[in-house]
Amino acid sequence: MVSTIALAAPEQQAAAFMDIYSSHCLKYLHDFDGLRKQLAPLPQLPAEAAAMFLQGAKGGAWSVPSKHGQFVLVVHSDKNLCALYAKTVPAATAQAMFEKVVGKAPEPFRAERKRNTSDKGPDGVKSTVAYEWSTDKSERKPLFALTTTTSKSSVAQGVATAAIGH
Repeated sequence: MVSTIALAAPEQQAAAFMDIYSSHCLKYLHDFDGLRKQLAPLPQLPAEAAAMFLQGAKGGAWSVPSKHGQFVLVVHSDKNLCALYAKTVPAATAQAMFEKVVGKAPEPFRAERKRNTSDKGPDGVKSTVAYEWSTDKSERKPLFALTTTTSKSSVAQGVATAAIGH
C-alpha cells in the first residue's frame, strides 16, 4: 500500500498560488497578448474592483477559482506585466516555492537575485524577493518578484509579478 502525505492547508494555498502564477504569468511571459486572448472570454472583475489591483495602470483583473484560496490575476494592457494576488498565503512557504521556480533560470539565461528585503511593521512582516534573468546578448530581461506579508488586514498576503524589462 502506497501512503500519500496530504499537504496542509497553508501548503496547498502556496502550491495553488504558484501553480496559477506558473500557468499564466510564466507560461505567457513572452506572449502577453496570447494570455490576454486566453482570458478574454472569462468574466473580468468590475472596473472599481479591478482598479484596486491595477493601481492606476490600464488592464484587466480576473478572479481565479480555486478551492485553496482567493486569487486575482491582473494583466496590464499598456506594458508586459502579469501579477497574481493571493488573499491569504503562507509567506515562508510561498517564498520557498517562488525561489525554486525562478531562482534558477533555464539555458541560456542566468538568474540573479536583485532584491531580498524584509521589513517588520506594526501589523506584520513584509518581504520582497526579486530575480532577473539575463543573457549577454538580450536587452529584454524577464523580472520576477514576490512580495508577501504576514499582516492579517492586508488586501493580499502575496503578490507575484512577471514582467519583461529593458
